[in-house]
Amino acid sequence: MTPTVRPPGTAEALPREAYVSQENFERELERVFYSTWQYAGHVSELPAAGSFKRFAVGAADVLVVRAADGRINALHNVCRHRGSQLVSDDTGTCKRALTCHYHGWAYNHDGSLRGAPRMGDGFDKHQFGLRRAHIEIWNGCIFVHLGDGTPVPVRESLADVVWPYADLDRAKVAEIATYEVETNWKICWENALECYHCAINHPELVRVFDQDGDAGGADGGADYVYFVNPLLGDSLSVTRSGHLESKVLFECTTPVDEARGFFQWHTSTFEMVGSPDCIAVTSYTPLAPDRTRITQTFLVPEKAAAGKDYEPAVLFELHKLAREQDNQLCTSVQRGVRNPAYVPGPFNDIYEVENLRFLDVYWKLMADGPERA
Repeated sequence: MTPTVRPPGTAEALPREAYVSQENFERELERVFYSTWQYAGHVSELPAAGSFKRFAVGAADVLVVRAADGRINALHNVCRHRGSQLVSDDTGTCKRALTCHYHGWAYNHDGSLRGAPRMGDGFDKHQFGLRRAHIEIWNGCIFVHLGDGTPVPVRESLADVVWPYADLDRAKVAEIATYEVETNWKICWENALECYHCAINHPELVRVFDQDGDAGGADGGADYVYFVNPLLGDSLSVTRSGHLESKVLFECTTPVDEARGFFQWHTSTFEMVGSPDCIAVTSYTPLAPDRTRITQTFLVPEKAAAGKDYEPAVLFELHKLAREQDNQLCTSVQRGVRNPAYVPGPFNDIYEVENLRFLDVYWKLMADGPERA
C-alpha cells in the first residue's frame, strides 16, 4: 500500500505521516538512501592497506576498504557463501584479508575471493567475489551509492562547488562526535536548512554568523546550495570568538577573510561548514521513523597538531554547542508532530527558502514527479 503522504498544495511542511509512518520510512530508505550518493567518511580515516570503515543505513552494510594499491573500494559486508556479516566493528584493519568467521572464506581488499576452504577442485572462486557498491571521492570525502546501474558522478553533480581550500583531500579527522536523537531524519535536516530559529535558540552562533548576510556561491538548483559563509564584523571562523583558533590553516585559494564555505547536498543529507582553520562535516543517518544518528566530523589541516597548534575544546566548541541545541529542538518537534492534532504550517519566504528546495528533491525521489495542487 502506498503511504498517504502527498505533496503539499501550498508552501507548507510535510504532513504528519512523513515523520511517523514506518511504511513511509521504509520507502525513504529505498528511494532516498539506497538510491543516492551518501557520505561514508574521509580518506584520512583509511591510512593504510586493509584499513576499513563501515557505512550502514537501514539493512544495507558496506565496508569502505583501502587496498594495497592505494585505491578505496566499497564492498557489501556479506559473505558470498552463506551470507554471514564479515565485519562487525565500525572501523579497523584487516591487513591480509577480510575473513568470514563462519566458514573461513577470505576476500582480498578489492573484494575478490582469496580462498574458500575445502570447496573442491571444481569450485571457481572467481565467480564469488564480494558485491561492490559505487564509490567516489570528492575533495577527500568518500561517497558510496548502493543502487544498481551507473549513477551520475559526484564530480559532475557538484561541478560548480569550488572549495577555497586547496588541500582538503589532505586534511585529517581531528575528532568525531556522534549523537542519537529521538526524531525523524527530515526534522534534523529541515532544521539545518534554515536560520529562522537561530536568533532565539543559538545566541552564541548569531554573535559571529550573519543570518541576513548576502554571500555569493553556486546554486545547484533544487539539489544543493553552496555559498560563502557570511560572518559578522571581523569574524573569520565559526568559533566562539569569531577568530581563527589554530596556528595552522588550510591552503586557501582565496583571501582568508573570504575562505569560508557552506554547503548542503539534499539527496545526501550532507553538510560542510568550512573555515580556514576547521571544517565541520555533518551527516544524518535514519535509524527509525523517530530516531536519527547525527555525526559531526571535524577536519583540520594535516600538519595541525592538537594541543600545540589548536585546542579541540576551543576550535570545535561552537559547532558542538549549536548541534546540542539543535538536537533538543528537533526532539521537541518530533514530539509535536506525533500529536494527532499536528497539521503543517507555512514556510517563511525569506528564511526557509531552502526548505522548499528540499521538498522539491524529496517529492521527486519519493513519488516520481507527483502532481501538485
